[in-house]
Amino acid sequence: MKSILIIGMGEFGKHLGAKLLKLKNEVCVIDQKPEIINLIQSEYSNAYVGDCMQLPTLEELGISNFDVCVVATGSNFQASLEITSHLKELGAKHIIAKASSDIQSKFLRLAGADETVYPEKDSAEKVAIKCNVSNLFDYIQISEDYSVVEIEIPTSWLGKSIKDLDIRNEYDINVFAVKDSKGKISIPSANYEFIEGDHVYAVGKSSVLFKFSKNVPPKKKPQA
Repeated sequence: MKSILIIGMGEFGKHLGAKLLKLKNEVCVIDQKPEIINLIQSEYSNAYVGDCMQLPTLEELGISNFDVCVVATGSNFQASLEITSHLKELGAKHIIAKASSDIQSKFLRLAGADETVYPEKDSAEKVAIKCNVSNLFDYIQISEDYSVVEIEIPTSWLGKSIKDLDIRNEYDINVFAVKDSKGKISIPSANYEFIEGDHVYAVGKSSVLFKFSKNVPPKKKPQA
């Protein structure tokens, strides 16, 4: 469990806070609008009204006690910059700031942010990839070159096991979980035989995964 401060409870802040609570974290939220805090304060043990552009407001929160501080005031870039700078000055352990453009991200890092998030861009990229690949049901980019995807199995896999298909060598991907037609997820053994409606969770190079999702045949083995 981590102690996390969220500054700004717009849509991004609300969704982030709700998810962090579900993950059993200790979450403190603050917004300068009383009407917003009044609506959500029953969900949080620590919910405050305050202007975090004012240094004394942040000082009262005890910034150094939080594991992570999230600046979610993306609609007011000037406020995001000032708050990020104040957090750094007060010894924040880790600062994540919301940006709405690449240039904002650059300046927020200069102001002291350890990380920046760009929700609109990230969501747009994810949707674009899912639209472009018909059999792709979910997608998470874990690095510049690698991703995790949920994909429907090819019909050629039906009745065959992971071991028989030699998936790692034939397709250059690693299957680490299977979801059946009822939505149940399990970790398969090498002898697991695929059935109708199965989806697999696979990790590998993004380019290889996307090709596979488009039902491209497996790579050809070099001649002996």
